[in-house]
Amino acid sequence: MLIYVAVGDSLTVGVGAWPGSGLVPQYRALASKAANAYVESINFGKAGATTGDILRLVKSSPRLRFMLVRADIITLTAGGNDLIRAAKQFARKPDPHVFPEALRECREHYAEIVNTIRTLKASHGNRYIIRAADLYNPYPKVPEAALWVQRFNRHIDSLQCGNFKMALVYGQFLGREPEMLSADGLHPNKQGYRTIAEQMNRLGYRPLL
Repeated sequence: MLIYVAVGDSLTVGVGAWPGSGLVPQYRALASKAANAYVESINFGKAGATTGDILRLVKSSPRLRFMLVRADIITLTAGGNDLIRAAKQFARKPDPHVFPEALRECREHYAEIVNTIRTLKASHGNRYIIRAADLYNPYPKVPEAALWVQRFNRHIDSLQCGNFKMALVYGQFLGREPEMLSADGLHPNKQGYRTIAEQMNRLGYRPLL
């Protein structure tokens, strides 16, 4: 049996899709097939969570920290709500500093989330993998949002090392938003989550398997 701990925002929760068709259950099924073993998933997703919210949870939740230590597979989705907040703020008042400031804060939080998980795992020595996804852009008609997403994705890419890998989602959604997003235009639908899960699955499971 493998233990899979999912950490993150609305995408980890599965907002936008019917129960059982979100990211976590779809990726769990793919991981189970790849490992030829039962995978138990524990979902710590929180709808609306920013990178700051997720960082606080990773640092202060005893239950989450206990499960992260035990986890064989960890997935992380974060950053989307930071973008949404910045976009809404920019829509109210088009300040050119809104997106750069949000990006700086988001990148700092994201790196600290990953480093906190790595530190927890290092003290216990078990093999594990962390799988993240880069961001798609739910605001394709807003140039500032597109630039924000691309810069944030480059930051996630720079953190890839060893057992931390990033699934490439941005290009899969670009130009296909109507078929990938739910009715709210922000969260993936079943197909969108399937695409993210498949991209994570394509990264493989080394050094775990």
